Amino acid sequence: MTTRSTPGDCRKLGDARIAAARASKSPEDWKRLWSKPANPWAIKWGTCWKHCIEYTVADFASEVGFFIDVLGFPTNAFGDDYAMFTSPEKDFYFGVVRAKDGATPTPKDAIRLQFMVEDVYGTTLEFEKRGVSFDKKPVSHHGSPIFCATFRTPSGISVDLWGMMDPKTTIRKKVDTAPQRVKVKIGSK
Repeated sequence: MTTRSTPGDCRKLGDARIAAARASKSPEDWKRLWSKPANPWAIKWGTCWKHCIEYTVADFASEVGFFIDVLGFPTNAFGDDYAMFTSPEKDFYFGVVRAKDGATPTPKDAIRLQFMVEDVYGTTLEFEKRGVSFDKKPVSHHGSPIFCATFRTPSGISVDLWGMMDPKTTIRKKVDTAPQRVKVKIGSK
């Protein structure tokens, strides 16, 4: 007979993890306070892809056109109501699903897509050149060397571009010239 974890059990476990994180003031504290998980990792990966998060949209065509033709994302799977996006190196996966008749799309602030990029300023400039409208240009995250810029997909899902800023690094001021691309105004608020 198996025992099921209740929300109360999970809350106690989670509260203990949060308490350990709050009490840790040094790497030594972390080692002392952080215990091994109650159970070991149990997933054995398949051979195709390892992980995918998906969200649902009312305007599937706009979301697909945005990711493929404006941002340049490759697809791992594609159909008339589903697209799984990835990178050229297949580092990550996320899916977009057409909302079925009467179904509610994923709320705009229910999920954020976040990408750590090498050059947050250069990537922002390149995406602006392609017509992407940013809600937030690259700014320091609480005074740290980590900067974040944010834009939204046509369906209103937030996309954050994160990047480390090394003061010794030369920031790319101009976007590399490329073949002329079609510009479109994109972004939902």
